Amino acid sequence: MRFGAAIIFAGVCALLAACGEEKRSAEQDDMIEPYSGKGANNWLRAADHTEPALWLARREAGGAAVRERAPAVERIRAALLSARAHVLETDRMLANRTAQLGQMLADDGHAEDFAQLISSLVDVAAAAGQKQTYGELCQHYYNLRHAGIERDAALAALASRYSAQKQFR
Repeated sequence: MRFGAAIIFAGVCALLAACGEEKRSAEQDDMIEPYSGKGANNWLRAADHTEPALWLARREAGGAAVRERAPAVERIRAALLSARAHVLETDRMLANRTAQLGQMLADDGHAEDFAQLISSLVDVAAAAGQKQTYGELCQHYYNLRHAGIERDAALAALASRYSAQKQFR
């Protein structure tokens, strides 16, 4: 009987330990170090009260003051809204990933408009016919651009690759 109690006790301890790990992982999501390239700012964190579209527009403007209803903010806001049906991440995470990708592309000499970048990658996700991971799309796009492939060709290659997912649904 003692052996059975020890097994139950070990199981309960393992379960409680796993719950602690899950909580720690969720907390660590907000503690990820920002991209440290030239001109990098901190990530937009879950506790921040800045709207993702406004934060991203300010980031794109190099930290300059941008009004809440500025055209750049409205374009980013519309792009984030269209993304909701096609990607898994929140607006905050899309803003963070777009800022990171935008900085990496700019460091490579391929600066792009953030709203257009979001819209283009959302179009790729839509071609797949199911929700995609935006961070993965960003990484694939960056790899192609970093390898010297032009914007339109990189997006076409991604759309072709992602649209192939439809046949396996």
